Amino acid sequence: MTPGIGRPAALTTAGWAVIGLLVGHVAAYDLVYPDAHVHATALETSGHGWLVALGPSLALAFLAVVLAAVVGARSGRPRVARFRTLVAIQVGAFLAMEVGERLAAGLTPVAIGHELIEHGLWLVLGTGILVQVVTAWLGSAASRQMAAATSRSRLDPRQRRRRTPLLAIPSAVVAARRPWSLRRSRAPPVRVISIAA
Repeated sequence: MTPGIGRPAALTTAGWAVIGLLVGHVAAYDLVYPDAHVHATALETSGHGWLVALGPSLALAFLAVVLAAVVGARSGRPRVARFRTLVAIQVGAFLAMEVGERLAAGLTPVAIGHELIEHGLWLVLGTGILVQVVTAWLGSAASRQMAAATSRSRLDPRQRRRRTPLLAIPSAVVAARRPWSLRRSRAPPVRVISIAA
């Protein structure tokens, strides 16, 4: 069965988008601010207090992905999160979060613009966008693998045997089943004639 690549379920897409967004968000700051003290200060002054809920948020998103996989397997239409959809959601949400976090921390739009130019926010945004693209690709690839696995799990044993590659059959069995020398020869088949004495 071919997974429903063109029509991914909303739950599958939302789950993988949240996972990629949160992991990419944290990874972007880790890459831009490798020093622990500078990293902590940057998060504290930019409205990242919500990171205390990072673990539960990731757990809920992963639960949504697993639930979508189970529902897709039972319905016979495994769902796949498309890469382009994940990129659009994650990059848009990341940029909105960065602005929203700073507004919530008390910065004005003018101050955010100053921070963008003078304090390296452009580096955070650029790195974050690249990381979001990577995590979107990983999420899409993981959803495809999960959809393929659920599709295989629904096959009955006879269908699984039919899908076994020919190379997996022992060579002795192949030789016994395919007498190439007789079937591929243009000469008539050899006949054994017994002559009575």
